[in-house]
Amino acid sequence: MNSTLASDTAAHLNSQEVSELVDESVLEQMIRDTSADIIPILIDHYVEESQTRLVAIKEAVAQNDAQTLEFEVHTLGSTALSLGNRPLGELARALEKQCLEQSHDAAFRQVDELLELAERSIKALLERKEAGFSEL
Repeated sequence: MNSTLASDTAAHLNSQEVSELVDESVLEQMIRDTSADIIPILIDHYVEESQTRLVAIKEAVAQNDAQTLEFEVHTLGSTALSLGNRPLGELARALEKQCLEQSHDAAFRQVDELLELAERSIKALLERKEAGFSEL
């Protein structure tokens, strides 16, 4: 898989970091709603889509495009929450709210934090995927 994550060659996160970044209860509910076999596929799609979103967020910052930033953080937040990356989803929602309230400078100032959290969150979810899933 082609990846834009700088952490691809970095050390693994410890189990506490993974549990802080990945809400296991969301994954468990997804297993109940679908099956354990589908979760790795959903994670892979999420990672791919998130990388696209992160590139678009960086471009929005470079172009000072608050409207695109708002759209991209909204979408990133939704997908992050749906796959259990709760801290990332919550931060993305906070940036979206700042954009909606016309606090664009504040939102732009938090993008670096968002990008760093996204990198760690995606890495944590991929590590959780590697541990495997089983039916509940």
